[in-house]
Amino acid sequence: MFRRRRRRSSFARRTPPQARLVFIGVAVVAFIGLFIFFIRQSDELAPEPQEIRVELPDAFKD
Repeated sequence: MFRRRRRRSSFARRTPPQARLVFIGVAVVAFIGLFIFFIRQSDELAPEPQEIRVELPDAFKD
């Protein structure tokens, strides 16, 4: 009839559930921000595209 509640050990540390969600949210935002930063840096630091030609004298030989 009566339900007993289990008690936690007094040595167990419990973090508030909101603190864990805030930490995960901050980590996700930081990851996305760093991803965008590195994508932008790769665009800015990339070398200019150049045309590459290779002469093949026997390519269409009949």
